[in-house]
Amino acid sequence: MPANASSSLTRRDFLRSRVSAPLPEFRPPWSDEATIQTACTGCGDCIAACPENILELDGNRRVRVALRGGDCTFCRACAETCAEPVFDLNQSPPWPVVAEISGNCLMVAGISCQLCTDICEPRALRLDLGVRPVGAIRLDATACTGCGACLSLCPNDAITLSDPRMKAPVT
Repeated sequence: MPANASSSLTRRDFLRSRVSAPLPEFRPPWSDEATIQTACTGCGDCIAACPENILELDGNRRVRVALRGGDCTFCRACAETCAEPVFDLNQSPPWPVVAEISGNCLMVAGISCQLCTDICEPRALRLDLGVRPVGAIRLDATACTGCGACLSLCPNDAITLSDPRMKAPVT
């Protein structure tokens, strides 16, 4: 997952002191960076409970989301299994994550593709036929749950997830 990947530091950048800070991790629903840092013990109970296998431990043994072809169904298994005060099930929505569509969407190039609209259960991604020649994909950010189902289907990697609590989008 590029948002979590360690940045590749060249020798030249190192010698010129151009060291960038690591990007924040993409945390599970009903949690945030602060609660993960203070309460997560790295036991892995939430990871074992996740039926979608989208959770893993980061380098500091804290839980993070890794959407490698899977998506979050918001089943609550991770939160219900955790014995620590990491998750807040009263938080609504589960997280402020939404999809973003970049300019390299195939529809922008005039190539008809609707894979993301077909998989989007809340119908946050929709086809707008008012744009010529083949239409455009429009995002209803208020309907988007940030589940990530659309990420793996996009043949051009034109969709990312954006968490306003982070500085960079998650692909």
